[in-house]
Amino acid sequence: MLAAVLGLTGYAALVGNDSDSRVQHSGVASTSSPAAPPTTTAPQLTPTYSAPPTWTEPERWLAAPKGSRKAASGRETGFPATADGAIGMMVAASAISVEGSDTLANQQLVVYSTYMLPADQSPMAEAKVRQGAERADAGIRRALGLPSTGPLPSGAFMRTTMIGFRPIQVTPTQVAAYVLVYVTNKGGEMVPEQTVYTMGILAAVWQDGDWKLSGQATKSAIAQADQKPPIAAPGDAAFNAAGWTAIRQAS
Repeated sequence: MLAAVLGLTGYAALVGNDSDSRVQHSGVASTSSPAAPPTTTAPQLTPTYSAPPTWTEPERWLAAPKGSRKAASGRETGFPATADGAIGMMVAASAISVEGSDTLANQQLVVYSTYMLPADQSPMAEAKVRQGAERADAGIRRALGLPSTGPLPSGAFMRTTMIGFRPIQVTPTQVAAYVLVYVTNKGGEMVPEQTVYTMGILAAVWQDGDWKLSGQATKSAIAQADQKPPIAAPGDAAFNAAGWTAIRQAS
């Protein structure tokens, strides 16, 4: 269950998450690529989704709250004790940016230590997070034609951004939602970007004055969730039809 929680906080499309779905495309928005199988560690490029040429304004928007303080890791914490605050934490936890000498394993471990419920943390769990991230990093590097080790070349990066959500359960102390994440990979200055939309479930509980990701809450949310919403980018009419809420980062 730890993988199900952390899968969306650093490359769900590539780490593997039994509760998620994926749509990838490469190059510009009108060029599309794959839905990868749940356990893959590298993108599979086949057309599946193309963003429509015309923009349809999302019907629902949320200015996701930011945290009021910083953890020792430098990540935002201290989110409001509201459902919007829980979503704000999920946005922060889903944000990954790997470039230069940084690694996906390092980013995932920072997310794990900052946002995972303390009761869900253990040396064994930490080792699984590291191993999963290292496998995903190796798969991404192979897919991008990059060296298997060493710093990423100039212009190369791996990034994720949460761009939408649909609530599953909302109480004063627990919030679960389908979340939609946008992933971008780039192999170098002159290499076209590869992008991925990935969808899954995250759940947060309010504990000790902040929101934390919870494996047990996520397991419960998966058990009670209704039919998965289809993946659709903000600006696509299907985004509204599926009940997604688009995210703006609060200033």
